[in-house]
Amino acid sequence: MSKGTKKDLIADVALSCFLASGYSKTTVDEIVRVSGVSKGGIYWYFASKEDIFWYLVERWFADWMAEFKKITEENVSTVQKVTQYCEHFMKRIDASIFMLFVEFLLQANSQEAIDKMTKYYSQALAMQAAEFEAAFARGELRALDPKLTAYVLSSILDGIGRHWLIFKDKEVLAKTCQTALDIFLHGVLNKQK
Repeated sequence: MSKGTKKDLIADVALSCFLASGYSKTTVDEIVRVSGVSKGGIYWYFASKEDIFWYLVERWFADWMAEFKKITEENVSTVQKVTQYCEHFMKRIDASIFMLFVEFLLQANSQEAIDKMTKYYSQALAMQAAEFEAAFARGELRALDPKLTAYVLSSILDGIGRHWLIFKDKEVLAKTCQTALDIFLHGVLNKQK
């Protein structure tokens, strides 16, 4: 087994443990037991349980950003891109890693951890803002602050994500997302065009 494969195996097992027991209740001993990898083997790849968490975050965001980049590179209108982005969000929302992020951030007692998570979210917001800025320049959307527009869209989706954590009704979630998208797009579309 290659080093990268074993590292991912440990991370995948840790993720399943985090999702089953919660981040705070999962121990390295539990990860050892479930993975079959010795404690020394785990510490060969990761300095701590938190290090495993950050590896999972980095891997998840890399996948998310790669998929988002494909959407933004398509030669379609911004409305279609935003719609595809929301569909992308809906496909990934039931990935329970969202719950893990929320739990971790609620328990994070260091500004460093919050800053680190902010760095990941900022990458997605910057890509969204760049797309909105280009759409504003083309006159496709009303001239608004692109960064704030990205924050608004992200906040809408984050709120829907929190509702998902509580209600777990995919049909209601899809309808909520579609309604929110409709309201958002009617607010940003350039009615002059």
